[in-house]
Amino acid sequence: MRTNTYLFIICLLLPICQSCIKELHDLPPRPEITVKLNGVVRDSIIIAPGEEVNIEVECNAQKGILQEVTIKDKVSTNLPGFPLTQDSSQLQNKSSYSYRFKANDYMADGGQAYQTYNFQVICQDNNTPKQLRSKTISILVAEELKSYTVTLGAQDNKEYGGFLNITTGKSYTLKEVRQMNMDELLEISLCYFWGEEGVVPTYEQNQRFIPLVGSNYYTTSWYSYLSQAEYAEIFKPYSIPLIEQIPVGENSKMSIQFPYLLKAISRSPFEDYNLTTDLLKYAQTSSTTSEAPVVYGIYIFIECRYTNWPEDQSTQQKRPHVIRINSLVPGPQGSITLDIKASTDFNY
Repeated sequence: MRTNTYLFIICLLLPICQSCIKELHDLPPRPEITVKLNGVVRDSIIIAPGEEVNIEVECNAQKGILQEVTIKDKVSTNLPGFPLTQDSSQLQNKSSYSYRFKANDYMADGGQAYQTYNFQVICQDNNTPKQLRSKTISILVAEELKSYTVTLGAQDNKEYGGFLNITTGKSYTLKEVRQMNMDELLEISLCYFWGEEGVVPTYEQNQRFIPLVGSNYYTTSWYSYLSQAEYAEIFKPYSIPLIEQIPVGENSKMSIQFPYLLKAISRSPFEDYNLTTDLLKYAQTSSTTSEAPVVYGIYIFIECRYTNWPEDQSTQQKRPHVIRINSLVPGPQGSITLDIKASTDFNY
Protein backbone atom coordinates (compact mmCIF):
# COMPACT_ATOMS: atom_id res chain seq x y z
CA MET A 1 0.00 0.00 0.00
CA ARG A 2 2.79 2.41 0.94
CA THR A 3 4.62 1.67 -2.32
CA ASN A 4 1.52 2.56 -4.34
CA THR A 5 1.23 5.86 -2.47
CA TYR A 6 4.85 6.74 -3.29
CA LEU A 7 4.31 5.92 -6.95
CA PHE A 8 1.20 8.10 -7.03
CA ILE A 9 3.14 11.08 -5.56
CA ILE A 10 5.96 10.61 -8.05
CA CYS A 11 3.48 10.60 -10.93
CA LEU A 12 2.02 13.89 -9.68
CA LEU A 13 5.47 15.56 -9.35
CA LEU A 14 6.93 14.31 -12.62
CA PRO A 15 5.14 16.81 -14.92
CA ILE A 16 6.22 19.68 -12.66
CA CYS A 17 9.87 18.57 -12.74
CA GLN A 18 9.76 18.15 -16.51
CA SER A 19 8.33 21.66 -16.84
CA CYS A 20 11.16 23.11 -14.70
CA ILE A 21 13.81 21.31 -16.74
CA LYS A 22 12.26 22.59 -19.96
CA GLU A 23 12.32 26.16 -18.64
CA LEU A 24 15.99 25.84 -17.75
CA HIS A 25 16.78 24.57 -21.23
CA ASP A 26 14.81 27.45 -22.73
CA LEU A 27 16.86 30.13 -20.91
CA PRO A 28 19.12 32.19 -23.20
CA PRO A 29 22.88 31.65 -22.71
CA ARG A 30 24.59 33.83 -20.14
CA PRO A 31 26.99 36.58 -21.23
CA GLU A 32 30.72 35.80 -21.36
CA ILE A 33 33.51 37.75 -19.65
CA THR A 34 37.12 37.35 -20.81
CA VAL A 35 39.95 38.88 -18.77
CA LYS A 36 43.57 39.38 -19.81
CA LEU A 37 46.15 40.25 -17.17
CA ASN A 38 49.33 41.63 -18.76
CA GLY A 39 48.22 40.18 -22.08
CA VAL A 40 47.44 36.66 -20.87
CA VAL A 41 43.92 35.25 -20.41
CA ARG A 42 43.60 34.47 -16.69
CA ASP A 43 41.65 35.56 -13.61
CA SER A 44 44.54 35.89 -11.13
CA ILE A 45 48.16 36.97 -11.10
CA ILE A 46 51.07 37.21 -8.64
CA ILE A 47 53.32 40.23 -9.09
CA ALA A 48 56.35 41.73 -7.38
CA PRO A 49 55.95 45.03 -5.52
CA GLY A 50 55.83 47.90 -8.01
CA GLU A 51 55.17 45.71 -11.04
CA GLU A 52 52.46 47.03 -13.36
CA VAL A 53 49.28 45.08 -14.02
CA ASN A 54 47.34 45.97 -17.15
CA ILE A 55 43.82 44.57 -17.28
CA GLU A 56 41.76 44.01 -20.42
CA VAL A 57 38.10 43.10 -19.95
CA GLU A 58 35.80 41.96 -22.76
CA CYS A 59 32.08 41.31 -22.22
CA ASN A 60 29.96 39.54 -24.83
CA ALA A 61 26.21 38.88 -24.88
CA GLN A 62 25.72 35.42 -26.32
CA LYS A 63 22.19 36.38 -27.33
CA GLY A 64 20.60 39.83 -27.43
CA ILE A 65 22.55 42.95 -26.43
CA LEU A 66 24.37 44.10 -23.31
CA GLN A 67 22.19 46.03 -20.91
CA GLU A 68 24.71 46.85 -18.15
CA VAL A 69 28.43 46.47 -17.40
CA THR A 70 29.94 47.25 -13.99
CA ILE A 71 33.55 47.09 -12.75
CA LYS A 72 34.10 47.43 -9.00
CA ASP A 73 37.24 47.79 -6.91
CA LYS A 74 38.26 46.02 -3.71
CA VAL A 75 35.70 47.79 -1.52
CA SER A 76 32.87 47.37 -4.07
CA THR A 77 33.11 50.96 -5.29
CA ASN A 78 32.43 51.41 -9.00
CA LEU A 79 35.40 52.41 -11.10
CA PRO A 80 35.02 55.89 -12.65
CA GLY A 81 32.46 55.88 -15.47
CA PHE A 82 30.69 52.72 -14.28
CA PRO A 83 28.15 51.24 -14.35
CA LEU A 84 27.45 51.55 -18.06
CA THR A 85 23.85 51.08 -19.15
CA GLN A 86 22.21 50.38 -22.49
CA ASP A 87 21.47 54.12 -22.77
CA SER A 88 25.18 54.99 -22.78
CA SER A 89 26.99 55.37 -26.08
CA GLN A 90 29.45 52.61 -25.13
CA LEU A 91 26.73 49.95 -24.86
CA GLN A 92 23.87 51.21 -27.02
CA ASN A 93 22.68 48.36 -29.25
CA LYS A 94 25.96 46.50 -28.76
CA SER A 95 26.48 42.86 -27.97
CA SER A 96 30.14 43.30 -26.95
CA TYR A 97 32.17 45.78 -24.92
CA SER A 98 35.85 45.99 -24.01
CA TYR A 99 37.71 48.12 -21.45
CA ARG A 100 41.36 48.50 -20.46
CA PHE A 101 42.85 49.97 -17.28
CA LYS A 102 45.95 49.79 -15.09
CA ALA A 103 45.24 48.03 -11.80
CA ASN A 104 48.00 49.93 -9.97
CA ASP A 105 45.93 53.12 -10.19
CA TYR A 106 43.49 51.59 -7.68
CA MET A 107 45.89 49.71 -5.40
CA ALA A 108 47.45 50.93 -2.16
CA ASP A 109 50.80 52.62 -2.84
CA GLY A 110 50.31 51.83 -6.51
CA GLY A 111 51.03 48.18 -5.86
CA GLN A 112 54.25 48.72 -3.91
CA ALA A 113 52.98 47.10 -0.71
CA TYR A 114 52.24 43.41 -0.12
CA GLN A 115 48.50 42.96 -0.54
CA THR A 116 45.70 41.01 -2.16
CA TYR A 117 43.52 43.12 -4.43
CA ASN A 118 40.32 42.12 -6.20
CA PHE A 119 38.24 43.65 -8.98
CA GLN A 120 34.77 42.44 -9.85
CA VAL A 121 33.30 42.55 -13.36
CA ILE A 122 29.53 42.15 -13.83
CA CYS A 123 27.61 42.21 -17.11
CA GLN A 124 23.94 41.67 -17.89
CA ASP A 125 22.07 41.26 -21.18
CA ASN A 126 18.57 42.40 -22.18
CA ASN A 127 17.04 38.97 -22.75
CA THR A 128 13.87 37.79 -21.06
CA PRO A 129 14.64 36.67 -18.47
CA LYS A 130 17.84 38.76 -18.23
CA GLN A 131 21.06 36.77 -17.85
CA LEU A 132 23.98 37.92 -15.69
CA ARG A 133 27.64 36.97 -15.46
CA SER A 134 30.13 37.97 -12.74
CA LYS A 135 33.89 37.41 -12.57
CA THR A 136 36.45 38.26 -9.87
CA ILE A 137 39.98 39.34 -10.79
CA SER A 138 42.58 38.61 -8.07
CA ILE A 139 45.98 40.28 -7.83
CA LEU A 140 48.51 39.20 -5.20
CA VAL A 141 51.43 41.54 -4.61
CA ALA A 142 54.15 39.38 -3.08
CA GLU A 143 57.79 38.46 -3.32
CA GLU A 144 59.15 34.99 -3.84
CA LEU A 145 61.24 34.12 -0.81
CA LYS A 146 64.96 33.60 -1.37
CA SER A 147 65.97 30.10 -0.19
CA TYR A 148 69.42 29.08 1.02
CA THR A 149 71.32 27.26 3.77
CA VAL A 150 74.02 28.96 5.83
CA THR A 151 76.25 28.02 8.76
CA LEU A 152 76.98 30.63 11.41
CA GLY A 153 79.76 30.39 13.97
CA ALA A 154 79.36 31.34 17.63
CA GLN A 155 81.51 34.16 19.00
CA ASP A 156 84.70 32.09 19.39
CA ASN A 157 84.33 30.00 16.22
CA LYS A 158 87.34 30.40 13.91
CA GLU A 159 85.80 28.78 10.81
CA TYR A 160 82.43 30.49 10.29
CA GLY A 161 81.33 34.07 10.62
CA GLY A 162 78.52 34.81 13.04
CA PHE A 163 77.11 38.00 11.50
CA LEU A 164 74.44 37.52 8.84
CA ASN A 165 72.86 39.65 6.15
CA ILE A 166 69.63 37.65 5.77
CA THR A 167 68.61 39.18 2.44
CA THR A 168 71.85 38.24 0.67
CA GLY A 169 72.66 35.11 2.68
CA LYS A 170 76.22 36.26 3.27
CA SER A 171 77.85 35.81 6.67
CA TYR A 172 80.78 37.79 8.06
CA THR A 173 83.49 37.20 10.65
CA LEU A 174 84.15 39.63 13.47
CA LYS A 175 87.28 40.79 11.64
CA GLU A 176 85.24 41.60 8.51
CA VAL A 177 82.56 43.41 10.51
CA ARG A 178 85.17 45.57 12.21
CA GLN A 179 86.26 46.82 8.77
CA MET A 180 82.73 47.82 7.68
CA ASN A 181 81.40 51.34 7.44
CA MET A 182 78.10 52.33 9.06
CA ASP A 183 76.00 51.71 5.93
CA GLU A 184 77.38 48.17 5.71
CA LEU A 185 76.77 47.54 9.41
CA LEU A 186 73.14 48.58 8.96
CA GLU A 187 72.71 45.58 6.63
CA ILE A 188 73.62 43.06 9.33
CA SER A 189 70.30 41.42 10.23
CA LEU A 190 71.40 39.31 13.18
CA CYS A 191 74.35 37.96 15.10
CA TYR A 192 74.75 34.43 16.45
CA PHE A 193 75.83 34.34 20.05
CA TRP A 194 76.21 31.50 22.57
CA GLY A 195 75.66 32.59 26.16
CA GLU A 196 77.59 30.69 28.81
CA GLU A 197 76.40 30.19 32.38
CA GLY A 198 78.02 32.75 34.68
CA VAL A 199 78.73 35.08 31.75
CA VAL A 200 75.26 36.29 30.80
CA PRO A 201 71.89 36.28 32.59
CA THR A 202 70.01 32.98 32.65
CA TYR A 203 67.49 34.21 30.07
CA GLU A 204 70.35 34.85 27.61
CA GLN A 205 72.05 31.47 27.94
CA ASN A 206 72.33 28.91 25.10
CA GLN A 207 72.18 29.87 21.47
CA ARG A 208 70.67 33.24 20.59
CA PHE A 209 70.05 35.36 17.55
CA ILE A 210 70.42 39.00 18.48
CA PRO A 211 70.54 42.22 16.44
CA LEU A 212 73.79 44.09 16.05
CA VAL A 213 72.26 47.18 17.67
CA GLY A 214 68.87 47.60 19.38
CA SER A 215 66.46 50.54 19.35
CA ASN A 216 67.64 51.52 22.83
CA TYR A 217 71.15 51.22 24.17
CA TYR A 218 70.10 48.61 26.74
CA THR A 219 68.13 46.40 24.25
CA THR A 220 69.74 42.95 24.08
CA SER A 221 72.18 43.17 21.17
CA TRP A 222 75.85 42.87 20.35
CA TYR A 223 76.14 46.58 21.14
CA SER A 224 74.52 46.22 24.58
CA TYR A 225 76.94 43.49 25.62
CA LEU A 226 79.85 45.68 24.56
CA SER A 227 78.61 48.92 26.09
CA GLN A 228 77.06 47.94 29.44
CA ALA A 229 79.45 47.99 32.38
CA GLU A 230 78.49 44.53 33.69
CA TYR A 231 79.52 42.90 30.39
CA ALA A 232 82.19 45.30 29.10
CA GLU A 233 85.26 43.42 30.35
CA ILE A 234 83.94 39.99 29.32
CA PHE A 235 83.03 41.14 25.80
CA LYS A 236 86.07 43.29 25.19
CA PRO A 237 87.54 40.67 22.77
CA TYR A 238 84.43 41.10 20.59
CA SER A 239 84.65 44.87 20.37
CA ILE A 240 83.33 46.66 17.26
CA PRO A 241 84.53 50.24 17.75
CA LEU A 242 82.23 51.88 15.21
CA ILE A 243 78.98 50.73 16.82
CA GLU A 244 80.29 51.51 20.31
CA GLN A 245 80.71 55.12 19.20
CA ILE A 246 77.05 55.56 18.18
CA PRO A 247 75.61 58.46 20.22
CA VAL A 248 72.65 57.77 22.49
CA GLY A 249 69.86 60.35 22.30
CA GLU A 250 66.97 61.23 24.58
CA ASN A 251 65.25 58.42 26.50
CA SER A 252 68.18 56.10 25.76
CA LYS A 253 67.29 55.93 22.05
CA MET A 254 70.05 55.18 19.58
CA SER A 255 70.76 58.12 17.28
CA ILE A 256 71.18 55.75 14.31
CA GLN A 257 68.37 53.30 13.70
CA PHE A 258 69.14 49.64 13.15
CA PRO A 259 66.28 47.24 12.32
CA TYR A 260 64.97 45.43 15.38
CA LEU A 261 63.81 41.80 15.35
CA LEU A 262 60.39 40.35 16.09
CA LYS A 263 60.39 36.59 16.60
CA ALA A 264 57.73 33.90 16.66
CA ILE A 265 57.55 30.11 16.58
CA SER A 266 56.03 28.96 13.29
CA ARG A 267 52.78 27.01 13.35
CA SER A 268 53.26 25.81 9.75
CA PRO A 269 55.81 23.52 8.05
CA PHE A 270 58.86 25.16 6.49
CA GLU A 271 57.74 23.97 3.05
CA ASP A 272 54.53 26.03 3.29
CA TYR A 273 56.44 29.28 2.98
CA ASN A 274 57.11 30.39 -0.58
CA LEU A 275 55.95 34.02 -0.75
CA THR A 276 56.35 36.98 1.58
CA THR A 277 52.60 37.04 2.12
CA ASP A 278 52.82 33.52 3.59
CA LEU A 279 54.74 35.10 6.49
CA LEU A 280 52.83 38.30 7.10
CA LYS A 281 50.15 36.76 9.31
CA TYR A 282 52.85 36.58 11.99
CA ALA A 283 53.71 40.28 11.76
CA GLN A 284 51.26 41.33 14.48
CA THR A 285 51.73 38.35 16.80
CA SER A 286 55.50 38.26 17.25
CA SER A 287 57.63 39.37 20.21
CA THR A 288 61.15 40.68 20.56
CA THR A 289 62.06 37.80 22.89
CA SER A 290 61.47 34.06 22.71
CA GLU A 291 62.84 30.80 24.03
CA ALA A 292 66.22 29.67 22.75
CA PRO A 293 65.83 28.09 19.29
CA VAL A 294 66.03 24.29 19.14
CA VAL A 295 67.15 21.92 16.38
CA TYR A 296 64.45 21.41 13.72
CA GLY A 297 62.52 24.32 15.17
CA ILE A 298 60.93 26.73 12.66
CA TYR A 299 60.88 30.42 13.48
CA ILE A 300 59.58 33.62 11.93
CA PHE A 301 61.96 36.56 12.08
CA ILE A 302 60.62 39.98 11.10
CA GLU A 303 63.01 42.88 10.69
CA CYS A 304 61.31 46.17 11.56
CA ARG A 305 62.38 49.76 11.13
CA TYR A 306 60.69 53.11 11.69
CA THR A 307 60.34 55.30 8.62
CA ASN A 308 61.27 58.49 10.50
CA TRP A 309 63.38 57.57 13.52
CA PRO A 310 63.43 58.78 16.26
CA GLU A 311 60.68 61.40 15.81
CA ASP A 312 58.02 58.98 14.57
CA GLN A 313 57.75 55.67 16.41
CA SER A 314 54.41 54.60 14.97
CA THR A 315 55.02 54.12 11.24
CA GLN A 316 57.03 51.00 10.52
CA GLN A 317 58.26 48.93 7.59
CA LYS A 318 58.73 45.19 7.92
CA ARG A 319 60.76 42.50 6.18
CA PRO A 320 59.79 38.90 7.14
CA HIS A 321 61.86 35.71 6.98
CA VAL A 322 61.47 32.09 8.09
CA ILE A 323 64.33 30.07 9.60
CA ARG A 324 64.63 26.35 10.29
CA ILE A 325 67.39 25.10 12.61
CA ASN A 326 69.13 22.38 10.62
CA SER A 327 71.91 21.38 13.03
CA LEU A 328 73.72 22.70 16.08
CA VAL A 329 77.19 22.36 17.59
CA PRO A 330 76.82 23.84 21.09
CA GLY A 331 79.20 26.19 22.88
CA PRO A 332 80.92 29.52 22.15
CA GLN A 333 83.22 27.76 19.67
CA GLY A 334 80.34 25.89 18.05
CA SER A 335 78.11 26.66 15.10
CA ILE A 336 74.55 26.51 13.90
CA THR A 337 73.30 25.64 10.40
CA LEU A 338 70.12 27.32 9.19
CA ASP A 339 67.70 26.77 6.32
CA ILE A 340 66.39 30.22 5.46
CA LYS A 341 63.68 31.65 3.23
CA ALA A 342 64.13 35.41 3.15
CA SER A 343 62.41 38.44 1.68
CA THR A 344 64.67 41.12 0.28
CA ASP A 345 62.85 44.43 0.83
CA PHE A 346 60.92 46.35 3.46
CA ASN A 347 57.67 46.24 1.51
CA TYR A 348 55.18 45.75 4.31
